[in-house]
Amino acid sequence: MTWENRPYEERVVLFRASSLDEAIELAERESADYAEDQDFEVLNMVQAYRISDGDEEIGAGSEVFSKLHALDIPADAFLDRYDSGPAHTQISE
Repeated sequence: MTWENRPYEERVVLFRASSLDEAIELAERESADYAEDQDFEVLNMVQAYRISDGDEEIGAGSEVFSKLHALDIPADAFLDRYDSGPAHTQISE
């Protein structure tokens, strides 16, 4: 599939799993179903992020994703690289 004015979509989806392997399996299955429903192509990259030990309630303020970027570039260059535009992102000043 080519670009055809369709953006790449990065999604964060919550799953309840008892292991990392189970979480990855659930994510791969869900992403395949989602891609088929939307006529998208799966790029075959799944990341798992542990949110809690199971006894914590997930709610407002729960961190659901975190990624550190080790790049030696100024803040403006970082935002230029990763900002998908005002329709998708709000940058506070």
